[in-house]
Amino acid sequence: MKRQGIYIAGSDMNAGKTTFSLGLISWLCDHLDRGASFMKPLGQKTTLLDGASVGEDSFLVNTSLGLKSELKYAAPFAMSAGASEKYLAEGHPLHISGKIQKAFRHLGADTDMVVVEGTGHPGVGSVFGLCNASVASLLDIPVLLVLDAGIGKTIDRFALCNSLFHDRDIPLLGVVINRVRKSKMEKVKRFLDPWFSARGIRVFGYIPFVSSIARPSLSMLGKELDLEAVISWKPDPYMPVEGFITAFGSIREILTDVIENPDSVLLISATRLEVIDALITRRLSGVLEKGPGAIVICGSFAGHDSYLVEACRKLDIPLYRTIKSAGDSASILNRRVFKVEPGESVKISEIVETVRENVDLAGILEALRSPVVVPGIPKQTALSRARSWFSKLIRG
Repeated sequence: MKRQGIYIAGSDMNAGKTTFSLGLISWLCDHLDRGASFMKPLGQKTTLLDGASVGEDSFLVNTSLGLKSELKYAAPFAMSAGASEKYLAEGHPLHISGKIQKAFRHLGADTDMVVVEGTGHPGVGSVFGLCNASVASLLDIPVLLVLDAGIGKTIDRFALCNSLFHDRDIPLLGVVINRVRKSKMEKVKRFLDPWFSARGIRVFGYIPFVSSIARPSLSMLGKELDLEAVISWKPDPYMPVEGFITAFGSIREILTDVIENPDSVLLISATRLEVIDALITRRLSGVLEKGPGAIVICGSFAGHDSYLVEACRKLDIPLYRTIKSAGDSASILNRRVFKVEPGESVKISEIVETVRENVDLAGILEALRSPVVVPGIPKQTALSRARSWFSKLIRG
């Protein structure tokens, strides 16, 4: 099989491109002789690895799936802070297109399929003259769009996003609808299937919303809130927690919240330690069977209340502290969209399995091996454009 690629674009930031890519690459590695590789040409987020800055999503996919590709090729260019201004003012950094093409060729030389993930919505990267559609055109590979679930919203976002690819005559393989609430699955399919079918666009699958995948881990919370463990032992840092509760109300109200959300993290001000007393009393008495998933004491807490620490230890309640106030902590978490981390093996396995079960991945591979026509452009028109371009090239 000759070297091929597929461009995974999304309707917006956090549409589920990386989640889908994890499932697709895992499947391709099982079905292609030389497997698949991952590439994110324009990365917005970076992480430090051995003192060097590397693309966060490329690091996640490579590490999670055990891919052997060098990160300098999996993440050839990072849109770091100030890069846009420097490019507009000075034309630097230079040769971004060349770096992307070189990375794609390198990855394609070692694997049968290069899965290229776009950045944000299709227009991201335009400041460098390299929006998602431009990159797909540069690499000469077809596009698959990942759309967030809905009905009217999904159709509207598709029309907006697809226009950029359509204008550049980039083949569209089809779409995948992500994060569909199970209670609305049949309704969404009933409306979207005929709409896309009438336009010759294939829907390869509907990925259900899985709450456990969306849960943040204690490790994630730790990064966001600069958490420090109060107790000496450390539970699994990748243990998922079901959201958070802020202890702003009365003790009765807070206890009710914990009973209803026993796996949530409780954010509590250091000035309200009596709430922890109440929790401990009810846990020891058996009135409260479990919960909270963890306790974060916010503000100034010296840890001198040793009985609280020992009680949390005996009850297996993770206990942390942060210098941030409870209000600030809640505000930070409310703005954050939590994504999977490399160490979350259970969550990654669940993502891979969910994608495999709900998306026609074999159909995607078959479509990649077949001639693709851009939806909305008649074959004769596409052929005429090609002939016109070729004639101009010959004439010079």
